Amino acid sequence: MLLQQRVAVITGGGRGIGRGVSLRFAHEGARLALVDLEQAHLDETAAVLAREAPGAEHILLQGDVSSSADVQRVFGETIARFGRLDVLVNNAGIGNPPVPIVDMPEEAWDRTIAVNLKSVFLCSKAAARQFIAQGGGGRVVSVASQAGKTGYPMLTPYCASKAGIVLFTQAFAKEVAAHQVTVNCVCPGTIDTPLLRGGIETASGGALKFEDVAGTILPSIPLGRVGSPADVAKVITFLASDEADYMTGQAINITGGQEMH
Repeated sequence: MLLQQRVAVITGGGRGIGRGVSLRFAHEGARLALVDLEQAHLDETAAVLAREAPGAEHILLQGDVSSSADVQRVFGETIARFGRLDVLVNNAGIGNPPVPIVDMPEEAWDRTIAVNLKSVFLCSKAAARQFIAQGGGGRVVSVASQAGKTGYPMLTPYCASKAGIVLFTQAFAKEVAAHQVTVNCVCPGTIDTPLLRGGIETASGGALKFEDVAGTILPSIPLGRVGSPADVAKVITFLASDEADYMTGQAINITGGQEMH
């Protein structure tokens, strides 16, 4: 098992990519602290773990990772339960209203940046302090997006936040390298998640669902299929393991070839 007895905090662990990572980490032997804003989503992930990875050790922590107080509580409870920390997966994220910047509400911009980017700062800071206190060593893996490498109209706050993760990853990797902490991120493409499905419905005013537009997306994906959370979880698992101990500061595309930059 690649993550036997490793302690991992996974933000946004209640659904989508976060749930996929939680399940894969559980199969690889990790002990999990799953964080989400919605308790109901955490409960659903716990039910999946009970069914598909029985015996996986985990705790459920409801909280807002854009809040300093919540982040401190989450990491405090994780250390109190498991005694250490080995891996942080910064996965929590939201979209933004699909409107042009000239019509973008300021509060929508602020919330997108807070959840998608500020949370990475707060959680990475807390994790790094714990890694250093333990004597060094640790993994930070953040979920950026292909939208952090190529801009998409109507998604400007989302693109800006995800591009911020890519450069945060590079700079932070250099800061903590002396402590043998690696910092990497992944840039998923078109992945079948509640965020993607909800974004399509919102953008179309409820007129379209994911299945209605999937056919128009596929020609842009060389491998010819939409990705799944499991596809992303495989790469995150690798980056969280000892197999990636000589990789840091990287932003790895998981897009089926849709993004190659």
